[in-house]
Amino acid sequence: MKFALYRCHIAKTPYQVSMPPLGLGYIGAYVKKQCWFCEVGFFRDTRNLLEWKPDIVGISSATENFNEAISLAKLVKTELGAPVFIGGDHITILPHTLPECFDAGIISEGEITAAELIKLYYKRKPSSSDLGEIPGICFHEEGKVVINKPGNLIDNLDILPYPDRDLLGDKWAVPYKKQVHMITSRGCPYDCIFCSAPLQWKKARYFSPEYVVKEIEYLRNRFDPEEIYFFDDLFIGHIQRFKKICAMIREKGLHKDIVFRSYGRVDILDESIADLFAELNFHYIDFGFEANSQAVLDYLNKKNSAPEKNQGAIDLLAERNISIGGNFIIGSPRETRKQMEETRAFVERNRDSLDRCSMGPLQPIPGTRVWEYAKTRGLVSEDMDWSRFILDLDHLDMTRDPYLCETMPMEEFLEFYYKFHQLAREINAQGKIRKFAFELERQQKREDKLRSELEELKGSRLVRLAMKFKKKR
Repeated sequence: MKFALYRCHIAKTPYQVSMPPLGLGYIGAYVKKQCWFCEVGFFRDTRNLLEWKPDIVGISSATENFNEAISLAKLVKTELGAPVFIGGDHITILPHTLPECFDAGIISEGEITAAELIKLYYKRKPSSSDLGEIPGICFHEEGKVVINKPGNLIDNLDILPYPDRDLLGDKWAVPYKKQVHMITSRGCPYDCIFCSAPLQWKKARYFSPEYVVKEIEYLRNRFDPEEIYFFDDLFIGHIQRFKKICAMIREKGLHKDIVFRSYGRVDILDESIADLFAELNFHYIDFGFEANSQAVLDYLNKKNSAPEKNQGAIDLLAERNISIGGNFIIGSPRETRKQMEETRAFVERNRDSLDRCSMGPLQPIPGTRVWEYAKTRGLVSEDMDWSRFILDLDHLDMTRDPYLCETMPMEEFLEFYYKFHQLAREINAQGKIRKFAFELERQQKREDKLRSELEELKGSRLVRLAMKFKKKR
């Protein structure tokens, strides 16, 4: 049996094609382990997928790409007649909307469910009663969508093999030699009103420190990257675990000749964590500041966050020469121009300390409390054009993108947005220059180290013997 995996993406959107989708890497690795009869392939091009002629196709899609997922499923049905599964956060949150072109939707975690479906299809073409026995899926029966009982979450994540990066390939915008990313947890212990992570993962769960450190070792040996990116929703969310991982990294020397990148959170960052970042080469840290108005932070449910904590986080890392990034959201329903200005002024004050800045309007992601609010205003619906969630942050179209702010006309909002956006662009340009200088300095240190090692070798007994042997030959 041949099982094809496909991640829907927008080719012209850099962040969607910069790094491989580790979620599908985990599913591919687990299916290979559990289904001896199954060959797994990963595809980014529909033509290549069709030419491979898979027996089953698994598609992963976020909300903004869901139209593409539907188009691909219809194409597979027409060209191959193969069953198609859909997974990802969109169908997890809206399983009752499963389109007819999909044979099943995988809700939440995908590894065990995908393997069970493949085993079932390997035996026979399943009936509705067969599908009804598999937890964690939705499917069609007599014109209706059936949603099975939830699948059991994997409490011990250590049972999962590392994501199959060889399956995912190396043709990505960021090459493995430059950076590899890894995920050491699932979910987030917080509950911001705009984030779908609590809906997707239900609760925060963690790979053990031992598992994490072994994967770091594996990645260093396999790819020898310049940087490892901890891509968790919040890598430092479990403080004691984070500190144990750091202790093990230090003990094994895994921080030497490499830099780490991760996300922080202002309410749990203190001097001890900042010191660990500095000592273990966590050079790039990004924060979801979101706003610098207490009223807006409270509305977004940024628990324990505050303007003074935002500033404190920047100060702690800036004095340790750590590269800082910030994400910001404007346009909450009751957010005023004055409150937006407080956030912009915070960024302006700290522009010399920030290397990265992303900013955009508040979006009503399906299932979130912001989504439910937007539904009451008739701005979104479950049968809307999902491509409206594709944002071009350089050219906002708020007549198309759901506009939530009630306190100012759209034209005034756009005028403020572009002023803020220009500030973010300037910070990012400045950050790229500093990153280039940092990488140049690291390269110079590596070259100096190599020269020193070569000089030491020149006078060694082993080299003298080798040279003597060479002359005799």
